Amino acid sequence: MNLPEVDEPLGLPESRIRNARNNLQLSQEQLLEYAAALQARNDELEAYAHTVAHNLKNPLAVLVITSDLITDIPDLTRKELKEYLEQIRSVAYEMDSIINNLLLLSQVSRVDAPAEPLDMIRIIANIRKRLNYMIKARRARVSVPEIWPTAIGYAPWVEEVWANYLSNALKYGGEPPIIELGAISQSDGMVRFWIRDHGPGIPPDAQRRLYTPFTQLDRNHEGGHGLGLAIVLNIVEKMGGQVGIESELGQGSLFFFTLLASPISL
Repeated sequence: MNLPEVDEPLGLPESRIRNARNNLQLSQEQLLEYAAALQARNDELEAYAHTVAHNLKNPLAVLVITSDLITDIPDLTRKELKEYLEQIRSVAYEMDSIINNLLLLSQVSRVDAPAEPLDMIRIIANIRKRLNYMIKARRARVSVPEIWPTAIGYAPWVEEVWANYLSNALKYGGEPPIIELGAISQSDGMVRFWIRDHGPGIPPDAQRRLYTPFTQLDRNHEGGHGLGLAIVLNIVEKMGGQVGIESELGQGSLFFFTLLASPISL
């Protein structure tokens, strides 16, 4: 008896073998991509944990030293005691802000926030109320426009972007800080929101390091700008916008972010 010729091993058609090989190659590539993404995420979490610990350590040391002074100096005047207590409160607010940023980053990485027209007047009012203690302590002048172009985004996240920008401007925006907020509609369908201070400005090499992923943060980077702006970067990019800075030494700094313009008026 003559047996039929078998062209492929085990009688499998060539197309099935080719598909199986392609699927195996695709699965291997997907596995490598997943492993790379997981490693990148782990690196980011490690770097972020280090950054947070660094930023919490300094204010915690101030709390300990200040409380020790209150305890160890028996003849503090009422004025001195008030100043120490105000310092403790200010540092506590700073630590609370860092912790809130940590929780916010976790939320940003996990969820897709709704995109809706933003009531920027209300958002800015909330931020000024939250940071009123800093505004008063720094004797800052903050000016805002009466009318804002309407953009699309997620209000709680946009509020945190402004909170980081304004708190940095209050810290580094001069003595006393003079701060301007504003916005302009761009021809590309985006709205550019900005905050300008009249501080000492930021050198070009430092500007390039401000908006960096946590995995690239300089571990000796001065607290303040680095942590908050890395979070701003994540938030704004998640909402489809961009961030940036314009600054010259001795001429102050302008920080900005963009969001998609809304055709809907509030």
